[in-house]
Amino acid sequence: MQYPKALAVLQVKPLFALTENPRARIFRALEMTRIPLSLDPFQPRALDQRWEGEFGRGDLPRLARVVPEESTFRVQVAIGLERGLLGETRLQGTIAGELGQQCQRCLQPMTWRFRLQPDVVLAGPEGLPESIGEGQDVLELDADGLLRPAGFVEEEILLALPLSPRHDHCGEGVRREFEPGEVRGREEDSPFAVLKKLRKPL
Repeated sequence: MQYPKALAVLQVKPLFALTENPRARIFRALEMTRIPLSLDPFQPRALDQRWEGEFGRGDLPRLARVVPEESTFRVQVAIGLERGLLGETRLQGTIAGELGQQCQRCLQPMTWRFRLQPDVVLAGPEGLPESIGEGQDVLELDADGLLRPAGFVEEEILLALPLSPRHDHCGEGVRREFEPGEVRGREEDSPFAVLKKLRKPL
């Protein structure tokens, strides 16, 4: 099957480059495929692959536990693999969406909107290439060497999720009911303690 020349040009552009050209948007959509449950990211055929899709509560169970039922749960993902300048395999993309939360100031429902752009180096069972120095974000894969996109996406959102979500400008000029340092109950009863337990240790 032969593709239009414009598609070949688009493939050499930076990952997920945005453009206002409608035709380019169509070609970019054709490159995307559905997000797999798992894959071997070090296989040659996996490189330069891009996936796009949406995750629901059933796909991200740990995240679903900290989002109230019947509230907004929208997670859209566009990710891909590419070879870095030092020979490393990188996972890059965009994770965006909306999650229902409870404002910790007024205790009313609110929506937390987010847009994350991860760029991580994948480390298989053999470890990282020697050429990779410190300061890189690294994703250590499981013992089987497989990448599980849903687990990666879930972890990225949990790390970004605010511990004390609040409406913008909520409660400005209102005296605090509890001042910093006051104890409101046992730490293990706090919803923030639950969130800490869901996050994987670094």
